[in-house]
Amino acid sequence: MSRGRSGGGARVRRALVTGGGVRVGRAIALALGRAGYDVTVHYHGSREAADEVVEAIRASGRQAHALRADLSDPEAVPGLVARAAERLGGLDLLVNSAAIFPRARPEEVTLESWDRVFALNARAPFLCAREAAARMTEGGSIINIADVAAFEAWPTYAPYAASKAAVVSLTRSLALAWAPRLRVNAVAPGPVLLPPGSTEEERSRAAANTALGRVGSPEDVAGAVLYLDAAEFVTGEIVRVDGGEHLRRSPEA
Repeated sequence: MSRGRSGGGARVRRALVTGGGVRVGRAIALALGRAGYDVTVHYHGSREAADEVVEAIRASGRQAHALRADLSDPEAVPGLVARAAERLGGLDLLVNSAAIFPRARPEEVTLESWDRVFALNARAPFLCAREAAARMTEGGSIINIADVAAFEAWPTYAPYAASKAAVVSLTRSLALAWAPRLRVNAVAPGPVLLPPGSTEEERSRAAANTALGRVGSPEDVAGAVLYLDAAEFVTGEIVRVDGGEHLRRSPEA
C-alpha cells in the first residue's frame, strides 16, 4: 500500500496534534510543518504559544490553524476533530500529545486528581482516536505519545505512569482493531524534557542513566513521529526514545 505524501505532486498529509502549542507537542507540530504537512494545532490554555506554532508553520509554506478544546471534557472531543478535519479538508494523521503530569506521593493523590489525569492522558486519546478514525481513509495513521513511565516505577507520579501504561495498551488494541485500514503506533519518550523546576543535578543524573550519556530533546520525539507516520509496515509498535536508558535498567546492565 502506497500513500500520497507532500512533494513531487503527491497529496499533502493533514495532521492534528493535540497539545501542539507547548513542550513535546510543539516540537512535533513544528517538525510536521517543516516536513510539508498541513497542521491543526490543538491547545487548551496556551493560546499564544499555539499561535506562534501556527505562524511558524505558515511561514514554511504550509497551512496551519489553532483550535481550542478542553480534552478532559469528553463532549469537546468530537467538535475538535470535526473542526480540524473541516479546516484541513480531511485528516491523515492524529498525534495524541496532550497530557498532564502532577507530582505527588501515592498517599497524597486525591480521587479528583487521579480522575483528572486519566481523563486527559488516557480517555482523551481514545476518544480522539475514535473520532479521527471515523474520518480517515485507508493509510491514515494515529500516533500516541506514551512515556517510559509506562514500563517503570515512578513513585511520585503514580497516576501519570498508570495513565501512560493505559496508552501503551490502547495503542496495541486499536492497531489490531483498525488494521489494515489504519495504523496505530506510539512513541515513549525518556529524558527528553525534564519536569519544570528540575535542577542541574537531576539533569546530570538523568543523562548518566542513559546508554548515550546525555539528555535528549523534544525534536528527537518529533523525529520518531515522522518515522512512524512514514513506516507503512509498522503498526502496534511502541518506539522508545530514551537514549538507551532501558538498557541501563536491564538485569544484565
